[in-house]
Amino acid sequence: MMVKGNRYLACAAILAATLVLAACNNTLSTSQPAAPAPTDTTQPTLPAVPFATAKFSFAPVTGAPAHILSNLSNQLAKEAVAQNVALVPSGDTQANYVIKGYLSAVGDSSGTILVYVWDVFDASGRRVHRISGQETSANGSQDPWLGIDNSSISNVARRTVSALVAWGTGA
Repeated sequence: MMVKGNRYLACAAILAATLVLAACNNTLSTSQPAAPAPTDTTQPTLPAVPFATAKFSFAPVTGAPAHILSNLSNQLAKEAVAQNVALVPSGDTQANYVIKGYLSAVGDSSGTILVYVWDVFDASGRRVHRISGQETSANGSQDPWLGIDNSSISNVARRTVSALVAWGTGA
């Protein structure tokens, strides 16, 4: 029964990630031809503003209840300090980059998966980078948000800031 539950959990996580990512994309009218797919590069483009002087701002995150967002905000701030990332308050005009986040949780009695997507926008509003991933928790609940524990939130914050530093420094 546990294997069957994990299979359902994995399918639900894939479905949730697909829906989150689809919500972040623009759609074209059916009367317009599709644009050619962008060329996939193995190395992401480095930020235009040197990472050492760049200031980042997190826009309000969507998709999660207030208690999760509050905890995640605190953890992101701690990780930013620990990893030398300059944060400014949301809406601060000194921000070189604005990070918009989207969260989703799926699960059942066998566990919960927290899916996260972060889009990094430059000062002109152009998306310049995307960070995404998922964090699995053994805590299960009928309400998937109740299965998200502090450890999962802390891991998401650490991985998010680490990915931001890796992009910013070209590491």
